[in-house]
Amino acid sequence: MSMFFDFGSPAPSSTTSFDSGSAGQSRSQEPVQRGGVRVSLACVPCRSRHVKCGAETPSCSRCLQDDKPCFYAKSRRGMRDKNAPQKRASMRETGRESPRSSSVYSGGPCGIYSHAGSSNASYSRPPSDGSLSPPSSTSRLSNKGTNTARLLDLYYNFFHKAHPYLLPQYHFRNRLHSDPESLKHLLPVMQYIGSLYASEVSSTELHAAVMSQLDIPNLPPNGFTVQMLLLTAIAVHCDGELENGRAILDRAIYLALDLRMQSRAFATMERDPVLAESWRRTFWGLYISDAYFATTRRAPMFALHSIEADVEIPCEECDYDGMIPRPKTLEEYESRDFEDETPVFSSFAYLIDLVRICGSLLTLDTMPAEYLESAVANADAMLVNWKLHLPKEKQSVIDKNEEIDEILFQAHNFLQILLIHIHRPLSRLYHSPMEKISHCAPPPPDHDIASQEKDKTYWLHTKKTLEAAEAAVNLYALPCSIINHTPLGICGIVLSTLANLSACAYFLTGSEWYRTRDRIRLGLGCLKTFSEVWEVSRWNEKETKKIARTVFAMPRPGMERAGALAPPGGLKIWEPQVQVQEMTNMPIDWSMNMGPMSYEGLFNGVEQGGWYGIEGAVSSA
Repeated sequence: MSMFFDFGSPAPSSTTSFDSGSAGQSRSQEPVQRGGVRVSLACVPCRSRHVKCGAETPSCSRCLQDDKPCFYAKSRRGMRDKNAPQKRASMRETGRESPRSSSVYSGGPCGIYSHAGSSNASYSRPPSDGSLSPPSSTSRLSNKGTNTARLLDLYYNFFHKAHPYLLPQYHFRNRLHSDPESLKHLLPVMQYIGSLYASEVSSTELHAAVMSQLDIPNLPPNGFTVQMLLLTAIAVHCDGELENGRAILDRAIYLALDLRMQSRAFATMERDPVLAESWRRTFWGLYISDAYFATTRRAPMFALHSIEADVEIPCEECDYDGMIPRPKTLEEYESRDFEDETPVFSSFAYLIDLVRICGSLLTLDTMPAEYLESAVANADAMLVNWKLHLPKEKQSVIDKNEEIDEILFQAHNFLQILLIHIHRPLSRLYHSPMEKISHCAPPPPDHDIASQEKDKTYWLHTKKTLEAAEAAVNLYALPCSIINHTPLGICGIVLSTLANLSACAYFLTGSEWYRTRDRIRLGLGCLKTFSEVWEVSRWNEKETKKIARTVFAMPRPGMERAGALAPPGGLKIWEPQVQVQEMTNMPIDWSMNMGPMSYEGLFNGVEQGGWYGIEGAVSSA
């Protein structure tokens, strides 16, 4: 029965930050919750350990004997509360429940976020005293007339859905009201991120307030500081400071390991089940971000991949904002395929599994050429297996409420990026010398694979790369605001767009050429949209457009044929007469005019036939 047990709010005997009821209130006086599974009376720690509970209050005899915190979940017995609609209306009137905004995504895989409000939503704002944030940021906000609550709403409406590591908005506001000191270092970075989504708010001073916190010598060593460093690392990375973002993330990882957040005990010792879930999400958020950063830098590994962790898997988003179920373990997830009926895990579980696979793929860039083909085949098998074993409910990024599941979106998008990463070096999608200017997707090291070996499988790797590049970009065409997706996916957009550019440069003809060009324009449009918020996207938009102009200025392939076998699926393959040589190292003038420009002499190291040795003046595409 325990695997169906919901960890709800603790019994009145426990003191949590969001329990506003009287400590002496009896369990029979609590509001009856809707639905649920009928369970026998037992405390949460005894249920989680599958041991008999004496059910004494306020603490059972077993917990007293083991010197463990004892608390009870709210009873879910009884019929539906007939007064529930009136109670919810009363709660909204007193500001304890925010109405759903019709203009902002507020759905989840299990239902509607009950506390997700828009920037205009009503709520009981905590008193504005100096304890809510560092004095410097508080004074600056008040001087500019900026509403702190509005910045928090922007954070939760636009950023939290793709990075759901902090407490849900309703619980965060309650803690901000009851214990502002614990959140004083976390609040400024949330305000800063929220300000990036408000064009009328200057984020310069907020950014300075966030960065000044990093110099504080005695930051409290707790989970909230880890969350502050994690959010700061993501924001700084996506603001274009890649090296600084990496350094801040490393600092967050070191602190998390020092606190032993990789251990299951760190979260299970927490009395508040919602905060315990937040700690689990924070560790896995570090794990996922570490992998994204490493993939962007083409690092051979990421630090947390080699750390043994037994942290339980986060729950679904709708449960996080409601009743926390019993956390499931990685051991349960790994044995799922042997069950008669495959259980469905949370979206987080499938993203974590994919990131674990990613950790074993990063070494391909440093692998000797003679072993690369077999290593790529093994890597492809792992990624295909991940997709084949997805349950029907997780095969699409659209949930049952016809909303985008942002965690599943990341998983499916990251799958395509990894497929491009492993297959393109063995395909006919050669890397242009101009791709070296890309911060997000520089070419991999040359493996010098014999041409006869490449010819055996070139069509397979080419087809897989193009299919993945198309799928990755098409995900952003779904009816959802692009800026709601994680900005950590910006480099994936660049990687897939450059693969499509190479296809247009080297072999696509006819209608396939035009279709791929449209996907390139879609990728550039995504970068343009992200650039309204994130500086790193502005850089990559300029770099990718510069590469695109060189491609579309060339004569289109189709006249010269190398006689190679055409791959299945109807792709027309054109092989260049001369393979591209290395481009001479030359400084990039970032202030150069992005309009019409001359490319004469730009490719000094490229012979005629390799990218057509572009001559003369080239107009902007």
